[in-house]
Amino acid sequence: MIGKGYSIEATNWRKKTYEVDIVARKGDGLVIVEVKSSRSSLIDPPQLRVTKTKQKRLVAAAWEYLSLLDWEPVEIRFDIIAITWPYGKSPEICHIESAFTADVDD
Repeated sequence: MIGKGYSIEATNWRKKTYEVDIVARKGDGLVIVEVKSSRSSLIDPPQLRVTKTKQKRLVAAAWEYLSLLDWEPVEIRFDIIAITWPYGKSPEICHIESAFTADVDD
């Protein structure tokens, strides 16, 4: 994210029961990022572990975070960073922009 026009506003942000791995800003937009990692992507790609329940929690956390801002973002985006780090190898990092939207279905 660094070097791609993002500025990191917070990492491991918590308030009440909400938690966000990375809160970033890109231009006039707010980016809420969930980070998942795994040793292997063959059985369980890390991004698939961002369940509907987790998505709903991230959306709720985003609304809570928004209430603290002194600026109004033009857009709010929800990204996933999936890290696969096999034993003895370099990690593979996949940044999935707009991985889901705020209108998460049940």
